[in-house]
Amino acid sequence: MKRFLTLMLLVLALLAGCGIDGGEGWALRRIGRALGVDLSGGTLARFEDSHGGFHGDGLTAAEVELDGLEEGLEDITGWRPLPMTENAARALQMFQEEGGAPEEGFYYLYDRQSQDPYDDSQLHQRYSWNFTLAVYDSGAGRLCYYEFDT
Repeated sequence: MKRFLTLMLLVLALLAGCGIDGGEGWALRRIGRALGVDLSGGTLARFEDSHGGFHGDGLTAAEVELDGLEEGLEDITGWRPLPMTENAARALQMFQEEGGAPEEGFYYLYDRQSQDPYDDSQLHQRYSWNFTLAVYDSGAGRLCYYEFDT
């Protein structure tokens, strides 16, 4: 019986050690997949996720430091050069206390409630939001990422 319990504890310890990587690499892969970019060379400066509960509502906010990301962004679906559209700028203001979009860089907006997810014309015309917004400041080498679900 002692052997069995010891073996079970050892198996549980191994399973816990091989569990999901919830660290920086996991967050960079998750954000990169959502945006269609490789962030493996970046550094995660901030990551907060309040999603959960019954409906999965919440906000994921992250900042990634990565130089040179702007190369090739124009060729990736959904990425557009700054300046932002009025609706995208309004969405960004929901998450930033001061400032706004940078002068140089790119932005990405994916509206999960629209038939054309890259069209933000109806973004603020509904009773809820379900979108992903990212802004890359090419001068500072900083990517700000927001995934908002209500």
